[in-house]
Amino acid sequence: MRHLLVKLTLGLALTAPVVLRGAGNGLPTPDSVFGFRPGADYKLATYDQSVDYFKKVAAATKFVKLVEAGTTTQGRTMYFALVSSPDNLSKIDRYREIARRLAHPLNVSESEARQLAREGRAFVHIDGGLHSTEVAGPQHTPQLLYDLVSGTADPTIKSILDNVVIMLWPTINPDGQQMVAEWYMQNVGTPYELSGLPRLYQEYVGHDNNRDAYMLNMIESRVVEHTWRQWEPQIVYVHHQSGPFPTRIWLPPFSEPVGVDAPFLMSREVNMIGMAIAKGLEEHGQVGATHMGTAFDAWYPGYVDYAPNFKNVAAFWTETALYQYATPHEYSINDFPQNMRDLRPQSLYSSPWTPGWWRLRDAVEYMETASMSVLEYAAKYKESLLLDRYKAGRNQIAAGMERAPYAYAIPQAQRDPVAAVELLRRLAFGGLRVYHLSADTSIGGRSLVAGTWLIPTDQEFAAMAREVLDVQHYPDLRQYPGGPPERPYDAAAWTLPLQMGVDVVAVDTPLPDDARQHMKLLGTMPEPRIKPTMYAASVKTDAAPFDSVPGTGFDSDAAAAAIVPAAGRITGSGPILMVDPAQNNAFRAINRAWQQGATLSRVGGRFAISNLSSTTQNDLVTALALQADGVSSASGSPMTKPRLGVFAPWSGSMDEGWTRWVLEDYGFSFTTIRPEDFKSPLADKVDVLILPDDARVPVAGAPSGRGSGGRGGGGAIRAEYAYQLNADDLQRFEQFVRGGGTLVCLSNASTFAIQQFKLPVRNVVAGLRPEEFFLRGSIVEVTVDTHHPVMAGMPERANVFVDTSPVFDSEDGFEGAVLARYQESGSPLRSGYLIGEKYLNGRAAAVDVRLGDGHVVLLGFRPQWRGQPFGTFRVLFNAALYTR
Repeated sequence: MRHLLVKLTLGLALTAPVVLRGAGNGLPTPDSVFGFRPGADYKLATYDQSVDYFKKVAAATKFVKLVEAGTTTQGRTMYFALVSSPDNLSKIDRYREIARRLAHPLNVSESEARQLAREGRAFVHIDGGLHSTEVAGPQHTPQLLYDLVSGTADPTIKSILDNVVIMLWPTINPDGQQMVAEWYMQNVGTPYELSGLPRLYQEYVGHDNNRDAYMLNMIESRVVEHTWRQWEPQIVYVHHQSGPFPTRIWLPPFSEPVGVDAPFLMSREVNMIGMAIAKGLEEHGQVGATHMGTAFDAWYPGYVDYAPNFKNVAAFWTETALYQYATPHEYSINDFPQNMRDLRPQSLYSSPWTPGWWRLRDAVEYMETASMSVLEYAAKYKESLLLDRYKAGRNQIAAGMERAPYAYAIPQAQRDPVAAVELLRRLAFGGLRVYHLSADTSIGGRSLVAGTWLIPTDQEFAAMAREVLDVQHYPDLRQYPGGPPERPYDAAAWTLPLQMGVDVVAVDTPLPDDARQHMKLLGTMPEPRIKPTMYAASVKTDAAPFDSVPGTGFDSDAAAAAIVPAAGRITGSGPILMVDPAQNNAFRAINRAWQQGATLSRVGGRFAISNLSSTTQNDLVTALALQADGVSSASGSPMTKPRLGVFAPWSGSMDEGWTRWVLEDYGFSFTTIRPEDFKSPLADKVDVLILPDDARVPVAGAPSGRGSGGRGGGGAIRAEYAYQLNADDLQRFEQFVRGGGTLVCLSNASTFAIQQFKLPVRNVVAGLRPEEFFLRGSIVEVTVDTHHPVMAGMPERANVFVDTSPVFDSEDGFEGAVLARYQESGSPLRSGYLIGEKYLNGRAAAVDVRLGDGHVVLLGFRPQWRGQPFGTFRVLFNAALYTR
């Protein structure tokens, strides 16, 4: 019946006369361009429509200047609008110069800073979000743009436009807005109206697009970071949905815990802004705002809307209520949790929301009030915002001279020399200054050789270096004394030196003057006066073929571009090229060698490449910065290039996306395997199949666990995306392995293989209560069988990232090998949070199970998690090459 009403409504909308008005001053309204009001029931504007509207407004008024920021993975242009008074926009270069000088306070006195703060304008970044099934965000930005520019006679808006420069982005995930809006509008009025998008809403990463702020693996992440470092806003506000039900919007202060290195002044600023938004909502009669709670902590620094705090920017997000897409929904009191049905005001939930209808337009209006409240705050406290940016940076510089670590030293000599470069280029791109020693020196009794890289902490963004290079000690927060732990909103640990296998030395004594004399800055000090450029992510040429980011990558930043590995070198003169899998680029080398007709073999844990000309060998080693050997002969096991498959469910899998990204970057070719591909023998398609961590195999009659790619939707699934494996398909799947195929299960995908194929392996932590065993998003140490092909190139003791991962014990009938094992006693925790170490002691973290003539490789960790653990990428690569 409801769908009939929808169709009637849509039919009336098409036949009834629609009055589309522009403003009396010639300014187009959003509905005059879209054909509907932003937030209308059953309507979503696409990114193309939003950009078209922004362009029309920019052409019609002197209050807006549209700026190209870069291009997305799918090739769309990312825009933001500078919205301010015409006088401010005419002086935009001067105001940007002031923002940059205050962001980099070295050699700026406080009296000068105060004068600059008085003269300057607050730069405030507001966007329509990046989680594209959270649809209200990009629907509210056109309305916000219109109301700002059409309301110049209003005293509050005039004050905003006189004191603030708004950097208004339609969205920071253009591809996702386009895909989701087109998908929903295609399905409105059908049984599939609430169906989820059958792919990730950002290429490769989906919901994890908001987990990439320090790694900057994605093009979109680099576009935003590049823009921020050029404009240096004082506030960053990213809109999200959905808040904890039944509240209508969640606001800062954040839940516990928060980042230990976040500048205190910025934390206070964010808390004040959160309260200012709540006050603005109450003034407009928009009830249901809440704060803190237990859902949205700020521990993980990879959020695009939290990471800027470590660079002295008041950055935060809010979570506005959402049903599904643009479909309205009516709630009753019975939908509320039992403890919320009394509608009792609480200290941080002062005006409880009464059940009733919730529409997309409601969310759009809440978001606009929130955005306006932030802008009003920025206008009122403009001088304070600018001066606090300066003070927070100055405080970081002082802290780097007063407390350890005083610097981080990164030697060029590493097991994988390029991994250190991968780490440093990301930090430099994000604004950290990196130096290298021009001569041997000694600091605190430690000898450092020439060429060592140094990141001193007496710089304004040092908190980011501390946050990602230090070990994390997640606090032991319990729901009640002795009870279950409070679950981290995201990861408990991310320590990059441990994940990436990079030796980083924390310098615990002040840097002496003689050492500073040998420190040479890579790149230049930040210049206040610059000409902003868009981030050009061209992939036609690879600026740095040795690193993992194609195209322009990090080379748009002079400092990052100056960080390069030692030149590739071949030691010896034999015709056979020996490469070491301890270097990730060895896998790039063998994939390129196969493409050029070379033959390969395994020799003593290394790869021997034959039948390449000396010129081709030199080109390969030079481009990839490999340290290789040339030998006259090599006797080993021949390697043939396997046909690789990666399983991808139609529900969208972030881990599949990250797997695909890593494999593509290192030159692996593969076939995407969908559920319907199991209708025919897998052996006709692939030799090795990878099951990503969250890629649930849909089985008829089993719970339909959905992927976590942020698809949204819970409605009926279109037939072309609904196939579930039947008994015959599962039998063929097992026969694929028994007949000689290799199945590689990443972390929790192991459960499917153990259960489906009745493997003689048990997950010993399955079913344990959280207070008995808890290990989420942390880094642990394992002992590795380095002689097994899957572990080639790994150190004997390795750090791996685990996230509610299985822990294995073999049972009767087990045939195979233990690839990695936890220590016999004590805690293997290196960074993060662990309860119940006894359940790990002596147990396996990875096993190779023989099944017939094939192998099932169970990896009880995340070897390619979010493109971060360069130290374990090679485990994935080796497994992809592991055939009988």
